[in-house]
Amino acid sequence: MNIVRYILFFLSGFVLLHKLQAQPFYEVAPLSINTSYADEVAAVPYGDGLIYCSNRNMNVIVSRTDSKDEHLFHLFYVPRKDSIHWGNPYILDKNLTPYAHQGPCSVSANGNEIYFTLNSKEGNGIYSATKEGDHWSNVRPFVHNSPAYRTAHPSLSRDGKRLFFASDMPGGQGGFDIYCCEWTPRGWGEPVNLGPEVNTSSDELYPFIQENNILYFSSYGHQSMGGLDIFSVREINGTWGLLQYLEAPVNSEYDDFAYVASDAEGMDGYFSTDRGGKNVDIFSFKSLFPYFAEYKEQEENDYTYIFDDPGTIDLDSTTFIYEWDLGDGTRKRGKEVEHTFASTGHYIIQLNVIDSLTGEFTKQAAIYDDFYVLDIEQPYMTITGTFEAGKSLSLSATKTYLPQMDIDGYYWILGDGTRVKGENIEHIFAAPGEYQIQLGVTGKSKETGEEMKVSSSRTITIR
Repeated sequence: MNIVRYILFFLSGFVLLHKLQAQPFYEVAPLSINTSYADEVAAVPYGDGLIYCSNRNMNVIVSRTDSKDEHLFHLFYVPRKDSIHWGNPYILDKNLTPYAHQGPCSVSANGNEIYFTLNSKEGNGIYSATKEGDHWSNVRPFVHNSPAYRTAHPSLSRDGKRLFFASDMPGGQGGFDIYCCEWTPRGWGEPVNLGPEVNTSSDELYPFIQENNILYFSSYGHQSMGGLDIFSVREINGTWGLLQYLEAPVNSEYDDFAYVASDAEGMDGYFSTDRGGKNVDIFSFKSLFPYFAEYKEQEENDYTYIFDDPGTIDLDSTTFIYEWDLGDGTRKRGKEVEHTFASTGHYIIQLNVIDSLTGEFTKQAAIYDDFYVLDIEQPYMTITGTFEAGKSLSLSATKTYLPQMDIDGYYWILGDGTRVKGENIEHIFAAPGEYQIQLGVTGKSKETGEEMKVSSSRTITIR
């Protein structure tokens, strides 16, 4: 029996679901802490390193095994040396129930509380412990553990008010489902099943709640590339929806699971996979989606101008009047006129003197041959379609005006957790509400060749 399957509780099953929306591409790589003889699973950022699960044998004299003579999984900690290199891993704490499988964990934002999975012949479930000095102590069971069912894979929200976990407790969609408990003055409240938007008749596991209220989890029960794959859903107005599938190279034809981000927006993080061979390894991921420091509110282009030549004289006491030829076939009379052009372009503006009695041209008072109607220099988004939940919207960046820049990419952040690259895209918002749409543009300066990044934002209302 494969020990990783044991921790996964022998998962199986596969069903189809609707077509999923595109995600940005990622760059992935195995961590150097992986070994060829053991499994490394479910990394969680902690301090200046990672906590993760492994069944590596740390003692050549004493080897701890379970009732089936398989090496026990323990929680390990590995410090980070720099952006590439890691130190030597060691057992997180030998006092954390050393004679049981220690499974995936989650650590509070202040680093003083840990929730983790235990799996032994006496039972299994979620346990927690508190940090005291250099050690973890006060190990206690989760209030909703039960000998009648299994609980596993805890994920604590950043504010500590919600705990997500996987369980096969009665009343679910089938197999293992994702549940959530809220913290109350009396402790953890009753588990709430996240419903059919997340759970299927198969198994959903390894939840991870991100700071922006996007929940990642692994599933056999949604359409995927094969095996266990990673999905996400977003909480909007208290409901979960807009199921997303993480494209390759995060997901693959192998088992991919235990996604966890190391930043609030999910640009970097870790996941586990068996794509490398007979063992499970930890991979890092890095989003290739560019980071834009800030987004300036998009300005609307205004093609309305007021023309007034300060060199003109007062003709009120004469029969002569001024007439403006505005270069687009429009003529307007008066010392000062207002005009709205239909589009951008180069217009030759003429100020003529007209005899009001005969209507005949008398002379040309001025000519402006260098007048240009230009768009505001900014990434510009045009959104067309029906602004209703469940209906498709077309988003275009074709009216972007950045004349000093050779553009090489358009990047959209759509306010519901979706990030897409492309000059023209389609998107469906799952729920009503206000969404801040952000458009980032990358390229090079035409003058210096230096890399440039410019961005803008616009808020829309979906009914």
